[in-house]
Amino acid sequence: MSKRYINFLIVPEGKPDSLKFKLSFFVTRVIVGVLGFLLIFIVVLSIIHGKLLYEVIAGKSLKQENERLKRYNVKVVELEEELREYKSFVQRVAQLAGVEYQGRTETQLTHYSTEDGTPMEERVIPLIEETPEKITLSPDSGITQPDSLRHVPMGTPIEGWITRGFSMDISGFGGEHPGVDFAATTGTEVKATADGKVIFVGWDDIYGNLVAIDHGNGYVTYYGHNSKNLVNVGDIIRRSEVIALSGNTGRSSAPHLHYEIRKNEVLVDPESFLSRR
Repeated sequence: MSKRYINFLIVPEGKPDSLKFKLSFFVTRVIVGVLGFLLIFIVVLSIIHGKLLYEVIAGKSLKQENERLKRYNVKVVELEEELREYKSFVQRVAQLAGVEYQGRTETQLTHYSTEDGTPMEERVIPLIEETPEKITLSPDSGITQPDSLRHVPMGTPIEGWITRGFSMDISGFGGEHPGVDFAATTGTEVKATADGKVIFVGWDDIYGNLVAIDHGNGYVTYYGHNSKNLVNVGDIIRRSEVIALSGNTGRSSAPHLHYEIRKNEVLVDPESFLSRR
């Protein structure tokens, strides 16, 4: 049986010469099969590549979402811890101020924050703001409601870091120290830690430029070594109001603020009052 052939004629445009060749049916089938296989292989490879690319993109998106949820969870945990610290601090301050604290318990606080599906961050501030209304005053506390806590020293009086703490141990390292020292560059704003009335502004051989504020409930705060005092005796001061600029006056070896609290003329460790407001 004679072989069968397929003739191919290629005529280039604009050229008189043509290309003519022939292939047997077997060779033609082989070539067509190979080309078909390559086409199928390319299609399958494209589909696989597309799926892999989609999975990579989806995986990155899920990873980013997972990281975002982790960061959010960390913030929620930190927020819950801050609420617990605030509640504990308010209880300590209430005890020192001679008032009875009737705030929410921790369980009630958590329930309050989530019962209606409202994000916790949106419920924290309103809850904290109503806390002073939960204070019941003893008859002899000498503090007026509802702003009783505004007259109790809270928070830090300056942006700085503590270099020396409170100590009444004369024999200890560094000896007696009736307050807390905050290192800060000269000229840093010094702020009152509670509402009150300025009872002293002037020079002291030890404290240098000194400001003293009477908060009307037995508490008096002292702010020493200032480079400049910004208030006058008799001024009514609100918490966080700038009263002086820090410095290095008096018996001081470096710029800092000496912060002191007295309750009924008795020295009190200010570190118990330095938590967040």
